[in-house]
This record gives sequence, C-alpha cells and structure tokens, in this order.
Amino acid sequence: MKTGRYYDFGPYRLDRHAKILLREGMVVALTPKVIDTLVVLVENRGGIVSKDELLKAVWPDSFVEENNLSQNISVLRKALAQGQDKTLYIETTPKRGYRFVAEVKIAAVETGPVTPVEVEKTVSSEPANANPPGAPPLKVARFYTRTTAAIFAALILGGALTIWYTQHRRAGPAIRSLAVLPLKNLSGDPGQDYFADEITQLLTAEISRAVPLRVTSSTSAMHYRNSDKPLRTVARELGVDAVLEGSVARSGDRLLITAQLIHVASDQHLWAATYGREIADGLVLQQEIGRTVAHEVRASIVPARNGPPRRIDRTAFEDSLRARYYLDQRNTESIPQAISWYKKAISEDPLYARAYAGLADSYNQLGTVMIGGQSPAESRKLAIAAASRALEIDPDLAEAHAALGYSYLYEWNWDRSRDSLERAVALNPNYAPGHLWLCHYLAARGRFDEAMQQILLARDLDPLSPIVRTQVGWILAFAGRYREAIREYRKVLESEPEYQWGKWQLGIALMKTGEYAESIRVLQLAAARNRTPSVLGTLGLVYGKAGQRKQAEAVLNELLALSPRQYVSPHCFVDVYSGLRNSEKVFEWLEKSYQERSHSLLWLRVSRDVDWLESDPRFDNLMHRIGFN
Repeated sequence: MKTGRYYDFGPYRLDRHAKILLREGMVVALTPKVIDTLVVLVENRGGIVSKDELLKAVWPDSFVEENNLSQNISVLRKALAQGQDKTLYIETTPKRGYRFVAEVKIAAVETGPVTPVEVEKTVSSEPANANPPGAPPLKVARFYTRTTAAIFAALILGGALTIWYTQHRRAGPAIRSLAVLPLKNLSGDPGQDYFADEITQLLTAEISRAVPLRVTSSTSAMHYRNSDKPLRTVARELGVDAVLEGSVARSGDRLLITAQLIHVASDQHLWAATYGREIADGLVLQQEIGRTVAHEVRASIVPARNGPPRRIDRTAFEDSLRARYYLDQRNTESIPQAISWYKKAISEDPLYARAYAGLADSYNQLGTVMIGGQSPAESRKLAIAAASRALEIDPDLAEAHAALGYSYLYEWNWDRSRDSLERAVALNPNYAPGHLWLCHYLAARGRFDEAMQQILLARDLDPLSPIVRTQVGWILAFAGRYREAIREYRKVLESEPEYQWGKWQLGIALMKTGEYAESIRVLQLAAARNRTPSVLGTLGLVYGKAGQRKQAEAVLNELLALSPRQYVSPHCFVDVYSGLRNSEKVFEWLEKSYQERSHSLLWLRVSRDVDWLESDPRFDNLMHRIGFN
C-alpha cells in the first residue's frame, strides 16, 4: 500500500516523520507511542491489523502487555472524537484486531511542517542546554534566526523537563542518569541539521546544571545522530537510565518541537509534549535560560545568581560556536583557528564570559607538548588572563574555574589549582573536563586511586570521547599498570583508528613493557600520519632504548632542523637525549623545560621517563623547584 510522510483524513493531518497529529492546523498532543500506533493503522488503512502486529510494530525491542496497546487505542479514539464531524476512524474487529476505516489521502511533501496556530499539551515539562558545534561554514544570513530559535527552544524544553523532574522525582522509576539524544531535523532542509544540533547541545548543558542527575556529555550523545540502534542499546552504551529524544522543525518564523522522556529499562514514557512558538527576538545568555529552566531545582541545590540576565551579540554567539568546533578538533591546525574565533567573539561582545573561558581552554591546549603550537610560557599567561576575566564577569562559571585550575596546575601553583578545580566540579558536577583536570592534579601528586575515581567519573559523563578514554589508560600507566593501560589504548583505537594521541600513548606504554619493536611500529604509524615533534621525540627515545642509535640520532637531527622554523617543546629533546643516555644534554633541556614551565615536567616524577637520572642531585633539585618535596 502506498505510503508517504503526510496523511490527511477528515480535519486531521498526520506527519509520520515528525510524529505529529494536527487538527485544522492545531497540534493534538499525543505521546510518540500513541502516534506510532496511529501510523501503523493508517498505513494499513482498510485492512485489519492484529494486536500482535501492532505490538511488534510499536514496541519492536520490548515486551509489553496488551493493555498498553488498548490504552493507546483508547487515547486515539478520544482524541479523534473531539472533532465536529463525528466520523468513525478506528474500528475494532473482535478477537482479530483493529482497522482504520476513514478515507485517507497522501498529501504532497512540503518543504516544512504545517505551521500550527497554537499547541495543546498533554503533560507539561522539559529540559534545556547550551553549546554549539557542527561544521563551521554557516549561512550567516540565516544564522541569527537559527541561533535565537535554538536558545528559545532550549528555554521552552528545559523549563518543561525541570518542572517535571521537580514534581515527579519521588514517583515512578528512579532516574539517576540521562542522555539527550540528537534531536531530529524535520525541516526538510539538510542545512538545518546544524540548528537541531545547537538545540541538542543547549539542552544537554542546561540540564546538566539544572537537575541533580548525571547527564551524558553531548559529544558522546552526538555519536547517535541518525543511529538506528535500539534505545536499550544506546542507553547501555552511554550508561544511562533515561533518554530525552525528539525532533525540531522550522517553517518560516515558526518553530515546532516535540520531545519525550523515556525510562529505557521499563520502556515507560514519563513525559511527552509538543510545542509550537514564534521565534522570539533577541539572544539571551545561558544564565537567563538556566534561571528560568531550573528555578524549582536550583532553589534546593545552588543559590540563584544575582543580577538581571543580559543579551549577547548574535555575531559573537555565532563566532563562539565556530570557535568551539575548532577547539574540539584538538590538533595543531585547529587550535589557532579556535583562538582567532574566540577573540573575534570577544571583540563583538566584551562581556561574553563563555567566550573568555573558551579562549582560556584554547590557550591551555596550544601550549601542551602534544599540540606544541606555542611555548607555554607565553600561552599560559594568556589563558590565566582570559579565565580570570571570565570569572570577573560571571563568578559562577564552572568552565572558567576549570580552565584556571588547569593553568595553575601546570604553573605548579598546587593549592590554587586544587581550589579552582574543586570549585568547578562543585558548580557543575556534570562538566567532564572539570573531573578530568582534577584527575590530573591528583595523579601528579601520586594519588592514583583518587585520580582514577575522577577520570572514571569523566568517562561516565563522556563515555565515547577518545580524549577521556585515552586518559583512563594514561592514569593507569602513571600508576605502573601498563598492561591495563595498553588494553585501554587499544580499545580506543578500535573505535578511533586514526586518533593520534591514542597511538602516541600506546607507543609509550609498549616501550614501558620493553616491547620496543611494537612500540616503534605504532609510533612510526603515528608519525606517518602527522609528523609532530611530540611523536618524533618519543620515537627517538624508543630507538635509543632499543639500541638503534643511528635512527635516534636521525630523529634528533630532524628536530634540530625543525626548531628554527616552528616551536618544538624542549621535552622532545629531553626524550631523544634520554634514549641516547646523554645526561648532560638531558639536564640542559630539562632546565629549558623548567624555564618555560613545560607541561611535561609535571609528569616527570610519576612517568619515570628519566628514572636512570633520579640519583643525580640535579634531578632532586628540579623536583623541589617544581613543588615536589
């Protein structure tokens, strides 16, 4: 039987993709499973659909009792009976099933959804979030409306879910963790995918601040865009009890959003709603969204922020989205682009706190040994200045506290680093980088059990992030658990074969276990893809340990030739000279590392990369200057 997207019968239009039923342009609020039941009946119109067929079609991955189906049919009959025509739509055939008996026409596909005049809701309540990226080339002329709509949609949905949580947290199945799955773009325009992602990320960030649940990072949830995996599988892979899923569609200046909150284990739909709104003018800071969305919950968790919410410049918001996209790439080419976009956003809105926090993160990454874009002596000062400015504007911005704590850690300002990082995770327990960098602090102090707790918390919040998953292995390696670390690195590379940092760390761990040939093979593969100084330095170290002195010297000469043309971290030379067992040169380059406060010095003691020099008084003196007693 012919199928389509839009089905017209009587005064109704059914949009099977958006899971929406309209009556004379008004949304009839029905839960998605009720809509699914209607879709099956309409697509089999005129024929009898057995109860077993309906159960399998509507609940394909779950066993549910027949009364769930009976309830759906009852809801449909009541909803369809509210029309003035008194038409019979669903007929029961005793002991056989149900039949849709009304005349159905398949409507022509439209460029967007039918614009509702107003919306009817069955249950009220929902979530909100904030954070951008999809790929940058944005259509600037359309971005203003899109960005405004994203924030406005997050506000609507966030408020709804938070109210639901407040009213129902003592009833129904327990929810301790939640993931916001990528909202489906039903606008008929693939160019709007970015817009749907914006709303998804806004929802995730806002929910993570609003309710006392573990909320999976949007970077992990985004892996399930267009996924056909069953919800139970998705929930198991993300380690959550519940998911929020839905769709977004735009038609001109109208916005249509559907969403449902599902407890996955029981397949219980705890709440569902559909909203149609005009896109409001102006951009509102996430502070305003958070205040509106989380009022009920925040009152018992953290104090409400003082001061009126402020609007942000639309171009600044757009540029910060671009910047975040590049920051998330985490490579030598992308970090400078992130810095450029964040600077532009700040020039357009000098009071945009999140742009300053993002700029601080970018400078922090620029000075790492892995990225190696600039000496940390220069980049870290800029990071501290940017994070401090963010906190002057918004003292409760968790991202800024975390960035500042990270900077202080690699400045060896131990107390201020700990205080800032602990403040960050207290302000937003769902901010994965806060736990990640607190883990760095604990591991550097040799408190590996506590460090593992923090990195596992970060992994729970962002279970598909290769950065976080690799650092699980990193901490295991620092604790001397090299075999476990190697297993973690290999698991990361199974899913992310080209992940450079994973290859680099795997090569180091294999070196630690004496598997020099395999270590060299892995590092050569990493260098073949991107011949970064950090990988070359480690490769030279392993060549030296393996007795391949000529190869180690060739790497050394390559780094020496490279250093006049670009920044090369002193640690790269420490590595190669250590492999060549040249203690004088090692200490010469360690001193240069100290002068620029290289990230590597923080890990020198726990990594034991130069353990053959630990009896030398110069090593003890260096450790004392860094702050290790």
